[in-house]
Amino acid sequence: MKIREAIELGVRRLKEAGIKTPITDTHLILSKVLNVPRWKLISEKEEKIPPEKLREFFSLIEKRAERYPLGYILGEKEFFNVKIKVEEGVLIPRPETEILVEECLKRIPESKKATGLEIGVGSGAISIALLRNRPLLTMYGVDISEKAVQIALLNAKINKVSDRLILIKSNLFENVPQKRFDFIVSNPPYVSEEEYESLEEEVKKEPKEALVAGKEGTKIYEMIVREGKRFLKKEGFFAFEIGYNQGEKVKSILESEGFKVKIIKDLQGFDRVIIGERND
Repeated sequence: MKIREAIELGVRRLKEAGIKTPITDTHLILSKVLNVPRWKLISEKEEKIPPEKLREFFSLIEKRAERYPLGYILGEKEFFNVKIKVEEGVLIPRPETEILVEECLKRIPESKKATGLEIGVGSGAISIALLRNRPLLTMYGVDISEKAVQIALLNAKINKVSDRLILIKSNLFENVPQKRFDFIVSNPPYVSEEEYESLEEEVKKEPKEALVAGKEGTKIYEMIVREGKRFLKKEGFFAFEIGYNQGEKVKSILESEGFKVKIIKDLQGFDRVIIGERND
């Protein structure tokens, strides 16, 4: 079978399954299977695919049709111009989270040494993106999951920042060294138990503990702010990703602890990032 024919069949199957981006997903899957850049699928569309590669391609297309996350199929995700390896048990980085990185970078001078702490480091995407853009920055990253810590370490090595990323297995601040940070950043679990039930099936294939945080989804923010403020320098700040309906709730958590708050919206106009700066 030719590349062109395989793509047509793949796109048709994903369309039938209701996948929102059938063409892109099919191209990315075939690109992975053949180990060629995507543009080659167009320029060499009449080339024949070896039978074993064809079987692998259709097997992965079927997996995707059954709502298995594309990030896990490809084994990687691009985030803030950085390639991040992902696998089951670790949350797949989202494009919306790039806003969180941008807002942190605005507040970290390029010419000044700084130290940040990420709570819930996951794949390492946020810390690594920050480190790649600020050569004088050092990051500490903690996660309750041993698997996440190992994946983050692998990603740090791949992206050549492992000398500036200190990774610690820790439940929030439990094993964090007693020091003061310039900022604390987190994309914590923020989905409520009720909202989780209505999430897309493929999202439910990612680790639930990285998504859900109690009845209202704001439990982790409270814990990070109340315990974390003693780890912040006097001029330090908190930076969080938040759910579309959580801006006011998280704002009140930060303000009750004496922080000056700014809420940043995403491209859809939803509250997406919140910054809390020390106000004392």
